[in-house]
Amino acid sequence: MIGKLNHVAVAVPDLEAAAATYRETLGAKVSKPQALPDHGVTIVFVDLGNTRVELLEPLG
Repeated sequence: MIGKLNHVAVAVPDLEAAAATYRETLGAKVSKPQALPDHGVTIVFVDLGNTRVELLEPLG
């Protein structure tokens, strides 16, 4: 049985809208967006208690 999962990454077309959905629907804590130009994405982490979801949106 898995007790805790570090994180799962999900690519989304609109990071702001996806983060708002997790925040408003699940009451989740969402980190501030962080651009990672070397990886070509902007990310946020959604804290769901026993796991985190990494939402990522391609840059440009």
